[in-house]
Amino acid sequence: MSIKNELLKMGIPAADIDHHESDLYVKVTPLSKKWLETYQFKGNVTTFRSNIEPHDLWYDVPFGYMDEDYAERYGRN
Repeated sequence: MSIKNELLKMGIPAADIDHHESDLYVKVTPLSKKWLETYQFKGNVTTFRSNIEPHDLWYDVPFGYMDEDYAERYGRN
Protein backbone atom coordinates (compact mmCIF):
# COMPACT_ATOMS: atom_id res chain seq x y z
CA MET A 1 0.00 0.00 0.00
CA SER A 2 1.33 3.46 -0.88
CA ILE A 3 1.98 5.99 1.87
CA LYS A 4 -0.73 8.22 0.44
CA ASN A 5 -3.29 5.39 0.60
CA GLU A 6 -2.16 4.53 4.12
CA LEU A 7 -2.70 8.15 5.21
CA LEU A 8 -6.13 8.29 3.56
CA LYS A 9 -7.10 5.01 5.24
CA MET A 10 -6.12 6.52 8.61
CA GLY A 11 -8.62 9.32 7.99
CA ILE A 12 -6.30 12.09 6.87
CA PRO A 13 -8.25 14.23 4.37
CA ALA A 14 -7.03 14.27 0.77
CA ALA A 15 -6.78 18.08 1.07
CA ASP A 16 -4.03 17.55 3.68
CA ILE A 17 -1.89 15.52 1.26
CA ASP A 18 0.02 16.87 -1.71
CA HIS A 19 3.19 16.14 -3.64
CA HIS A 20 5.85 17.50 -5.93
CA GLU A 21 7.52 14.93 -8.17
CA SER A 22 8.33 12.01 -5.83
CA ASP A 23 8.16 13.99 -2.57
CA LEU A 24 4.98 13.59 -0.54
CA TYR A 25 3.66 16.52 1.50
CA VAL A 26 1.43 15.91 4.51
CA LYS A 27 -0.09 18.67 6.63
CA VAL A 28 1.09 18.45 10.24
CA THR A 29 -1.90 17.42 12.37
CA PRO A 30 -2.32 15.17 15.42
CA LEU A 31 -3.22 12.29 13.07
CA SER A 32 -0.23 12.81 10.77
CA LYS A 33 2.05 13.05 13.83
CA LYS A 34 0.72 9.65 14.91
CA TRP A 35 1.56 8.25 11.47
CA LEU A 36 5.07 9.73 11.56
CA GLU A 37 5.82 8.04 14.89
CA THR A 38 5.54 4.67 13.15
CA TYR A 39 7.13 5.61 9.80
CA GLN A 40 10.27 3.56 9.18
CA PHE A 41 12.21 6.46 7.64
CA LYS A 42 11.01 9.25 9.93
CA GLY A 43 14.59 10.53 10.30
CA ASN A 44 14.46 11.64 6.66
CA VAL A 45 11.23 13.61 7.04
CA THR A 46 11.54 17.39 7.32
CA THR A 47 8.98 20.14 7.82
CA PHE A 48 8.30 23.37 6.01
CA ARG A 49 5.85 26.22 6.35
CA SER A 50 3.60 26.83 3.37
CA ASN A 51 3.89 30.15 1.55
CA ILE A 52 0.13 30.04 0.99
CA GLU A 53 -2.27 31.38 3.62
CA PRO A 54 -2.78 30.23 6.34
CA HIS A 55 0.92 29.20 6.23
CA ASP A 56 0.36 25.71 7.66
CA LEU A 57 3.22 23.44 8.68
CA TRP A 58 3.75 20.40 6.40
CA TYR A 59 5.87 17.27 6.44
CA ASP A 60 8.10 16.65 3.42
CA VAL A 61 8.47 12.89 2.94
CA PRO A 62 11.26 12.30 0.38
CA PHE A 63 10.36 9.70 -2.23
CA GLY A 64 7.05 9.14 -0.45
CA TYR A 65 4.86 9.72 -3.48
CA MET A 66 4.73 6.77 -5.82
CA ASP A 67 1.49 6.62 -7.81
CA GLU A 68 0.87 4.05 -10.51
CA ASP A 69 2.09 6.33 -13.31
CA TYR A 70 5.31 7.21 -11.49
CA ALA A 71 5.96 3.58 -10.62
CA GLU A 72 5.37 2.58 -14.21
CA ARG A 73 7.73 5.24 -15.57
CA TYR A 74 10.54 4.50 -13.14
CA GLY A 75 10.03 0.78 -12.49
CA ARG A 76 8.97 1.08 -8.83
CA ASN A 77 5.90 -0.23 -7.11
